[in-house]
Amino acid sequence: MGYTHYWDREREFNGDGFERLVEDFLQVARLLPRLGVPLAGPSGGGKPVIRRSGVAFNGATRCGHQRRNLGITWPAMGARGVGLAYQRGGAEHVTGTFLHALTGKAEGLATMDGDVGGVWFAGLQLNTRTCDGDCSHESFCLPRVLTLDEWRKPERGKYFEFCKTAYKPYDLAVTACLIIAKHHLGGAIFVKSDGELDAWKDSMALCQKMLGYGEDFKLDE
Repeated sequence: MGYTHYWDREREFNGDGFERLVEDFLQVARLLPRLGVPLAGPSGGGKPVIRRSGVAFNGATRCGHQRRNLGITWPAMGARGVGLAYQRGGAEHVTGTFLHALTGKAEGLATMDGDVGGVWFAGLQLNTRTCDGDCSHESFCLPRVLTLDEWRKPERGKYFEFCKTAYKPYDLAVTACLIIAKHHLGGAIFVKSDGELDAWKDSMALCQKMLGYGEDFKLDE
């Protein structure tokens, strides 16, 4: 459970297309720290992997942001951007009476913090990409050639992959990379998401400004 992006991909991507993907994502990745998106290696430490053999990264585990309890997060309607200079809530932030009445799980959630837009049954809805003191979540991995276990079989010629970002700052990098992948790899990758297309507007605009494409991106059915 949690906010997730999904893609169905061919086992091996075209080498030229993937090389263009890597070149474009490198441009975006260089800008991300200035946008409040600390990228790290796939385990949350070290440097992100961006090379011809594959792209793999995560948010930074030791990001230095304040620890707080956000529960299982989800973007609120109209959520945008990256916001880490939130305003801390008052004493009420530890009660979360509405969610607590529904699930008994709200005790200690930062429900009154400035970047929180509401609640859902498992945690908090966020007005912006933010973190709980740990900017890492699930690794995003997009190798050019997928290494397969014997049990793994394709469905309609493609393999199912996903990354749960919890709407942390590196969600912007994940969605941007998938937009770039779709642009260069076309039908070799189908991109889906828990979020509507509106939740991808930031990364679409980022790619458009940096790379000259992205505004025409559409999620696959």
